[in-house]
This record gives sequence, C-alpha cells and structure tokens, in this order.
Amino acid sequence: MTRQSAGPRAAGPFRAARKRGWARRGLRIGWAAGLAVTACGPAAGHLAAARPAAATPAAPFIYVAGTGRNEISQFGSSPSGSGALRPLTPKTVASGPGPYDVAVSPQGTSVYAVDVSPSSPAGEVSQYTINPATGKLTPKSPRTVPAAKGPSGIIAVAPDGKNAYVPDDTAKAISQYSISPATGKLTPMTPRTVADPGGPTGIRVAPDGRYAYITNAKLCIVPKGSKCASATNVRADTVSVFRISPGTGALSARPVETVATGQNPQMITIAPDGKSAYVTGTNDNTIWQYSINPATGRLTPMSPATVATGKGPHDLAITPDGKNLYVVTVANDTVSQYRINPRTGALSAKPASTAATVLHPVAIVLAPDGKNAYVTSGNDSVLSQFAISPATGKITPLSPATVTLPSGSLGLAITPATAKP
Repeated sequence: MTRQSAGPRAAGPFRAARKRGWARRGLRIGWAAGLAVTACGPAAGHLAAARPAAATPAAPFIYVAGTGRNEISQFGSSPSGSGALRPLTPKTVASGPGPYDVAVSPQGTSVYAVDVSPSSPAGEVSQYTINPATGKLTPKSPRTVPAAKGPSGIIAVAPDGKNAYVPDDTAKAISQYSISPATGKLTPMTPRTVADPGGPTGIRVAPDGRYAYITNAKLCIVPKGSKCASATNVRADTVSVFRISPGTGALSARPVETVATGQNPQMITIAPDGKSAYVTGTNDNTIWQYSINPATGRLTPMSPATVATGKGPHDLAITPDGKNLYVVTVANDTVSQYRINPRTGALSAKPASTAATVLHPVAIVLAPDGKNAYVTSGNDSVLSQFAISPATGKITPLSPATVTLPSGSLGLAITPATAKP
C-alpha cells in the first residue's frame, strides 16, 4: 500500500518546504564595508575615526527557523522604534535537523522548534530558554524531546503556557506535552498522542484554552498505481475540534466536531476575542471563515463562507485589536490585509491593502503592539519586514524592506508584549 495525495498538496511548495527543504534560488544580500579616516593637521597626526558602539537590539525578540543550516536565527528590534530587526550576537543557535515551526511561550521565557528532517528516524522538538534581558537562546537540558514519527512541523502552545501540541500528518495523531512552570521543559503526556482521523497539519488553541482546532488536508490510502479519485477511503479537507482538559491539558480522545473546509487547508488562526476562526484553503485560493460557539467550541460557517485570496494562501495572522487579518500568498509573493467586521467577524470581500514580499513567503508573525509584520521566505535567505498603520491597518515595507538570514527560512515567532504569570 502506498499513501498518495488526493490533490496537488504534496507537489506544492508548502509540502516541499516541510519535508525536503527549499531550493535556494539565491537573492543574496550583502554589505560593503569601508574604512573611514579623518583628515588632521600635521601636529596631530592621522587617526582612524572611532567607530560608534552598535546599539543593542531591544525586545520584542524574534526567532526564525532556518532549515538549510539546522539553526534558529535570533533578532531584536531596532532602538529607533521603527520595528526594523537587528541580529543578536550570536546571530544563530543550533537546532535539530530540519527546523520548521517556532513557538514562544506566553511567559516569554522559552522557545520551541519542531524538527522535521527526513534524515531523522522520528520528529523532535528542540527547546530553549530565553534570556529576558538580551533575548539570546540557550538550549535546555535535554536539548530535544521526541515527537511522533512524522510531524507536520507546526506547534501550538496553550495560552496559559502549561501545554504544547504538535500535529503529525504521518501518524495521523497529535503529540501532546506538559510544560514545567519552573523550567519551561516539555514532558510527553500520558497518552503521548491523540488520534486525528485526518491528516493533521496546522493547529491553534482558542484564547480561553478550552479547545484546539486542527486543519486536516485530504489524504487517501490506495494500492500502488491506483488513483485517489477512485479510492473509497479519501479523507476530506476538514477542521477537527478537540476539547482540552482544564485539569491536565490533554486533548479529548476524539474530536467533538469535524467540519468541512477549503482545499488543502494549511494554517488556522483565531480572533483575539475567541469568536471567529479563519483557515487558508491553499489549493482553492480562499480563506474559510467560521463563527465559534463560546460554550461548545463548535464552528459554524459564516455567510459568505469564504473570501477570495491571491494564489496559494498559506499563513495568516490577526492584529491584537482584532480589526485586521493578514494572509501571505505563496504564488503571488504578497501579503494582503483584510478588515474584520467588529460585529460578525466576517472579512472584507477584497483586500484593503497588499504589499510585495520576498519570494515564496511561508509564514507571518505580527509584533505584539500590532505595528509591524514579518514574513519568511522558503527560497531566499531574507525576511520581509513591514509597518502597519495603527489607523487603517495598511501594510507597507520598512526601510530596509528585508533583513538577511543565513539560509531559507520557514516558521518564526515573537516574544509577547507582557509576560503571563
């Protein structure tokens, strides 16, 4: 028996990024260095100009997964207040093989990166401690904890920072972990995994921590040489809703609900008030939008159920005030702004603003104050950085529009505005 994709998901850039790394197509940015000297009188002699001390990057701190070199790049914000990034010293720390996604604990004290390289017999999660003053990462002991055999690469940390969850689209399960309140270390729960009948990929925990939402992309199991179109056991594109135990953080043994969604769903995000959810339909170029029942966690499609996007929407993020949503589209190399109706949660029918990104953007994260956005590229060793208008939500490139990375990048995460106890 062979496992095949029921759509072009496996051939798309998203799965290539997740399982094999991106081809490096080389927009390489460097700096020309020069030496400045001062002209001086004969009595004084000639002295080189003193080089001013570089300002130390400040919080918030950003961490970017670099698959090409198995490392995490670390940045701080420019002291100018523009939101432009500056690398920390050192610029990177080592990770496990093939880091894909990165998450920061709500307390702002720990970082977790999912390693998905096919050279590893099983997946794992690298874990780090954040220096609160400098933002620098230090590996915890142990450096890694095991995941299931084929993690999708995505990780979600509960809003209270007590648990973490990693979907596995090979094992069709969710790995679940407890987080030590003292050290931030991950410990696999009992049971270590909870079955998900689909092909779990993206995950998001509701702001109140009561439910987890997992996207499942269409898969089918057929004899070698057969076509998915003729299979009878195709698993449809869906979103699964799992209840989270308030005592242990464990997921319910089965989904409390499974609803249909767009073709090849990738990422999901939830509004800050917990009343709306949004899913990228990567193959049908849509965002699916749902209302959330706060009592049961169940999803109801809005009217309309979808809004159109550019080609290949992948990741999306919402401003802290809940007024705007931003989505990156891989085939168009863009990030687009959609306004959110404050009463219904529905998105505007068309983007309110759009800006160009680096080639094949993969992931987006917003600053905790909502004034900046940062977008990774799977193909190029650069990261796009943007300003967001507090008044209109319009997104525009910063100057410089990009910062250099050591290799192609995938997931990224940013420290929160305030630490949670």
